[in-house]
Amino acid sequence: MERFNQLKSNLQNIINGFSGKVGIIVKVDGKEIFSKNESKVFQSASLIKLFILEALLEKISHGELAYSDRKSVNLSDKVSGFGILKILDDNLNLTIKDLATLMITLSDNTATNMLIDILGIDYIQSFIEKKGYYETRLQRKMYDFEAKERGLDNFTSARDTLKVLENLYCDKTALFILKNQLCNSKIPLYFFRKVEIAHKTGDLVNIEHDTGRIFFKNNFVDLIILAEGENKEAILLNNRLGECIYENFKKY
Repeated sequence: MERFNQLKSNLQNIINGFSGKVGIIVKVDGKEIFSKNESKVFQSASLIKLFILEALLEKISHGELAYSDRKSVNLSDKVSGFGILKILDDNLNLTIKDLATLMITLSDNTATNMLIDILGIDYIQSFIEKKGYYETRLQRKMYDFEAKERGLDNFTSARDTLKVLENLYCDKTALFILKNQLCNSKIPLYFFRKVEIAHKTGDLVNIEHDTGRIFFKNNFVDLIILAEGENKEAILLNNRLGECIYENFKKY
């Protein structure tokens, strides 16, 4: 662990320069080397989609759903925000795997809401509780402002996010989807396409999260960043922390 003392100091210095709140965990080859506020609860933004994906995997493993099952995207399904389905033609016929892929790689809100409807919001929250994700709650669908006005929102922590990702990495399909993430302006900005990363972002007003695993030649690093603060500053925090990890491990 002594080898990582300088890295830990560099990470702390970057965090010290951030005026907002951050929850962070860094693990190298499965061993935690740095953490801060790992159980602090943040608005999850699109990180909640990781938990929906794992709940979907359970349904598939039990034979209750299949990736090949198909659903039509109707006008009534479409919501604003991230994603492509909202601008495509109605009655598009997609597989469950298509919806899962769009939910993660493009953070598609329409695909997410369709999967919530397929699984059931109560089922997903029960799954979250059963798995021991103690700081995570799914209380509303994407872009459900009516629910938000009633005080319902989605929450998670760095600790829960790391745990769900570690579970998802054990599933070949989920890992493939995460490796094909198309939102790459945060952790991987300064090393994009130089090394492989499997990750998921989340953002709202004053929320900028990015969480994933970076694959180096001889090591893998789990970097979990949940940041609350001014958006530009929080994005830069993600950029700098990602760059710090890359510069430390690129030679190994």
